[in-house]
Parts: sequence; structure tokens; C-alpha cells
Amino acid sequence: MEVESSNQYAKKIELNSNYNFIHDNFIISSQNDLFLLLEEKNDIIKALNFKFKIYKYGYPNDEIGMPNYITGIELYGFYQVYNSEWIHELKSNNRQHHQHLDIHYSNYKHFVIRFKDVTLEVISENYSDIKMTREELMKIVNKQLSFITAKE
Repeated sequence: MEVESSNQYAKKIELNSNYNFIHDNFIISSQNDLFLLLEEKNDIIKALNFKFKIYKYGYPNDEIGMPNYITGIELYGFYQVYNSEWIHELKSNNRQHHQHLDIHYSNYKHFVIRFKDVTLEVISENYSDIKMTREELMKIVNKQLSFITAKE
């Protein structure tokens, strides 16, 4: 598989809230939506929501550098990767599909969120910085559970 040369680099994204990306986080994912839960206070959960194409969650932690080191990414924080090798790889791989057009990948962005113990990488058209109540979060979870509830 041919991967296009990219000279990838990252720039830090500043969010509305000053999140401390060192501490714990929690993800909830359906087939299309990824919620990165960052902070809960007074029944309000602050999160990032991605309508994703693909994501990786876990390794590496802050003791290990990024695989395929991306210039501009520091230990903790939220970053957008430009000229992403991962997007080039996905585009190249998808060329097997008979209706593939490279333009279908032009709106995708590569995001990296570094924490102390995990890293989240997401390919998505964008993200939303959102707030929701525990009740709203449970509605999302219950809706997804309804899709997998066995019918007797």
C-alpha cells in the first residue's frame, strides 16, 4: 500500500474551557459518534463530540512518545494534525472501492488528544465542545442499548 509523503505537523487547539488534559477521561462510542467526557461538575458534563471515521484510544501514555512522531504535539493537550499520514493511508486504502474519489477525504481532520495515561486519535470532519447533563448522557447510552437489545 502506497502512503503519500505528508510532512505532517500539529497545532494546539484552544477550547472554551481550560481542561486539564493530565487527568482521567472517559469515552463513549457508537458506530458514528464518539464522546470524550472530560469533566463533571454540578451534574454538567463537559465533553468533546466527534462524528468520526475512525479512532484509536489507549497507547501511548505520557512516558512514551507518539509513534510516527508528529511535530508540534506536546505531552498534554488537544491538537489538530495537518498533512496527516493517517488520512493519506485511509484515502489510499479506500481506493480499492469502485466509487472512491480522493475528494471524499478532503474534509477529514486528524485530532490528537494527549493525557497522562492514554492518547486519543480521531479522524473526523470536525468536533463539538459540548455540555450535557447526566440525564442527557444516559439518553444517549439507552438509545444505543436499544439497538442491541435482543428481540424474543
